[in-house]
Amino acid sequence: MRSNAVRLGVALAALGIMANAGAYTFEKLGEPCWIRELGLTAVTQDPDGYYLAWGRYEDATSRYIVGVRVDTGECTWVDVKAFGVSHISMEKGADGNLYVYTGNPAHFLRYDVTKRELVDLGCPATPANYFGPGAMGPDGTFYMGSYPATHLVACDTRTGEIRHLAKIAEDPLQCYIWPVPAVSNDGIVYCPVGLHHRELWSYDTRTGEKKQILPEDHTQLQGCPQVWKAEDGQVYGKSDSLTFLCRPDAVVPMQEVPKAAPAPAKLAGDKIVGSVDSRGRLVLRDAQTGEESRMQTDYEGKALKIYSVGDEYKGRVWGGTLFPSNSYSIDTATGELKDWGQVVRGGCQIYDTIATDFGLLMGSYTGAYMDLWEPDAPLEKGVNPYGFPNNPRQERPPQWCLGPDGCVYSGTTPVKGRLGGALAKLDLREKTIEWFENIVHNQSIQFAAPVAETNELVLSTTIAGGSSARPTEKEALIVIWSIDEKKIVHSCQPMPGTGTYGRLVRARNGLIYGIAQRNGYFAFDPIKRETVFTGELPVTAAYFPQLADRPVGPDGLIYGMGEGAVFAINPADHSAEIVVRNEAIEGVHGFNVMEDGTLYFGAEATLWRVRLLE
Repeated sequence: MRSNAVRLGVALAALGIMANAGAYTFEKLGEPCWIRELGLTAVTQDPDGYYLAWGRYEDATSRYIVGVRVDTGECTWVDVKAFGVSHISMEKGADGNLYVYTGNPAHFLRYDVTKRELVDLGCPATPANYFGPGAMGPDGTFYMGSYPATHLVACDTRTGEIRHLAKIAEDPLQCYIWPVPAVSNDGIVYCPVGLHHRELWSYDTRTGEKKQILPEDHTQLQGCPQVWKAEDGQVYGKSDSLTFLCRPDAVVPMQEVPKAAPAPAKLAGDKIVGSVDSRGRLVLRDAQTGEESRMQTDYEGKALKIYSVGDEYKGRVWGGTLFPSNSYSIDTATGELKDWGQVVRGGCQIYDTIATDFGLLMGSYTGAYMDLWEPDAPLEKGVNPYGFPNNPRQERPPQWCLGPDGCVYSGTTPVKGRLGGALAKLDLREKTIEWFENIVHNQSIQFAAPVAETNELVLSTTIAGGSSARPTEKEALIVIWSIDEKKIVHSCQPMPGTGTYGRLVRARNGLIYGIAQRNGYFAFDPIKRETVFTGELPVTAAYFPQLADRPVGPDGLIYGMGEGAVFAINPADHSAEIVVRNEAIEGVHGFNVMEDGTLYFGAEATLWRVRLLE
């Protein structure tokens, strides 16, 4: 049934189905990016004798575990969304069943292969809503570490018994067991903790004792250590240049450490299971001869959620997706969609894509990566796209701003657990980057707007930092940055009590309109340095990026989206009114209005457009 629904969605997109809302016509353009690959984690055997290779399916609205039948390619879909939206981690249990950790708060589940049914084993600890892969102990116990309370939990896959073992980290600033724990043959679980700073904890499953074992000089570093189990059954680790053997009470430095033990082969009879490839084929390898074969499956892949809509460049509107960070385009004349794959260095999200004289400039997460790409030229590593050196202390670059000096600027949010963002200045001609860090103490730089008359930028801030960081400041600011003096020359609070100021857009009358918190907005005169208006938007919250890049039309309206509607700010009287509501405006993340008044927006994985001007 689900497969048919996917086919129907694709068919409707191909037909260009229209949805009318009064004078506005909403055009459904389709789903620009699909990923056909499916990683496979475990293999189980059905009572009828055939084998199922299991992978996870996570998109904007769904959560499934997917079993691919090895002999026919037919897929079995098991819905796990009822437990809440989070990641999925799974392992084959000692009893031959499939064990799953997922949900918000996370539950252990067992897919009983003999009964072909899902069993809820319970929720061992809460809160627990984000996690990486787990680790299987030598006795068949499945261990998981979670965010935001660093709970270490376990499920005995021989019996189905679940346990909460410990809250690992003691520092409240530490929220992650990441990237993955490791279990030695003697029953010690080693938990890497971060990202505010590094810790490494041992947990003895026999006594319940835990201890932080990373040397003190490494606990001062941001990030996480790494650990892995080697073929000798012991756990080894690495933190920067330090490599070591893990012991329950300390780490033992070593010049050379063994590599991680290879994962056990996923056997389906006499075949070793690989993954589903980009053409939907299951990759198999003969366990004896090594000969590879491919089985066509009915797995159709998934459409990637649209994360951003950027500029028009050479007749195409460009944007990016979420998990992974693919770039897409649509030809404005023909409506042709194209998936360009992952061009940027950040693997998760593309925040903003703008057109420049030198190509497309893209910002991505994690790593606050900034890449300059000419899509009509051949790809060449290090050249096209050109990657500007990133700042290891910064993580998210929300928006580009073309400065009055011809350089491009972006504010950034710091890495997880840390406070103090930065302002990046990029000279595209010289391909240089300059960073100004923590220019507003313990606050992140959100958005920017240029002021050509004074060679300045107006910046918005938030008291928030990287994920899991705890703010120390009470109020966010609007600040003026002098490009000539390279410093803040003015700061103010247009709407006192605000913790986050958002998008800033300069109107044709010279005023800068900005978003405060969820639905406040204001008009700021950057020359007189005063707030001339404050009010509330006609929606409870604006979708990312809150306001479109530019004022458009004869009235110079500044458009935004939120709460199932398009709204517009009119600089003539500072008013903000709903322009149109439509059922297509659901699950929106990413929109922009082009010079001709055409609004493009992403609703989950689907790209839409509507003409806002006559």
